[in-house]
Amino acid sequence: MNPVTIRPTVPAEAELLATIQKAAFRPLYERFRDERNPFLRGAEDILCRLNKSNRYFTILYSNTIVGGIFYLLQGNRGPNVPLAEGEYYLSRIYIHPAYQNQGIASQAILLCEKEFPDANTYYVDFPADLPMNRKCYEKAGYQDTGDVFAEPGSPSLASFRKTVAEHSSPKAVKHPLIYPVDSADLPACLSVIWESFRTVAEDFGLTPENCPKHTAFLPLYYLETQMDWGWHLYALYAGKKIIGYMSLSKEGETTYQLHNLAVLPAYRHNGFGTLLLNHAKETVRSLGGTTIQIGIIEESALLKNWYIANGFTPTGTKKYPHLPFTSGYLEYTSKE
Repeated sequence: MNPVTIRPTVPAEAELLATIQKAAFRPLYERFRDERNPFLRGAEDILCRLNKSNRYFTILYSNTIVGGIFYLLQGNRGPNVPLAEGEYYLSRIYIHPAYQNQGIASQAILLCEKEFPDANTYYVDFPADLPMNRKCYEKAGYQDTGDVFAEPGSPSLASFRKTVAEHSSPKAVKHPLIYPVDSADLPACLSVIWESFRTVAEDFGLTPENCPKHTAFLPLYYLETQMDWGWHLYALYAGKKIIGYMSLSKEGETTYQLHNLAVLPAYRHNGFGTLLLNHAKETVRSLGGTTIQIGIIEESALLKNWYIANGFTPTGTKKYPHLPFTSGYLEYTSKE
């Protein structure tokens, strides 16, 4: 088994990572005295990057934290050069000096790339006269673009690029993250809902004609209206790509309704549905709620049993004349 692993960085790791970062970047700072050097940054610099615009990973070697790495997903990858769709900028990677020169950094880079199934191009820049850095990135598949640039008071930076021949497998994604949905993400969320619930529609013969209000045929304005109503909308992101979705609406003093929990078919059977469901439970608990209700197609035994296995209890069924299936209802009550 590969002793190098990664996991999404959590706030509790920021202080340790900041200490490792200082140790890793100290020689570079002492050489160039660059005021932008990460040696001068503390835990707050790490904490401010734990958001949807970045992906920060903790690097472990034999289960010991030895470094960190983060990618920029949005913004500029260079002076006035915005990141395009499918582009990722490797903004920083650092390994504790005691673990350097063992190939850990290049292995960590390759592991991170498995988390970005939509990537087609990666960029990185680093001080041009550091041969070990060059070797590390070349080992990970990067190539020199020939571009060198510098800002006043900083060392000259070499620019490297890696072009991806084919996207990584959905099954390789291990660490997707959940974030609140922005209005700009609503069309992508709707696409996930459509594709995810299309399999249900096909299984039960549902069409826009015989079941126009089924989730597989939702119009965009439904999500826009739900956002305007103050519903809690969440998406599951693998890099920039949205691969899952769910929303919550408040229905009573301590009761919430779970809506449209979905995971793209290619990303199923990896525990991502449970990840979304657990986030729903945690969100409701943080809002002072105790109960989550959900409605499903009663005839979908597989889905019903999945909810039961995750702590939900059936509360009844109802047959509506305008629907070609029986509506089933389940409820989850927090034990805390």
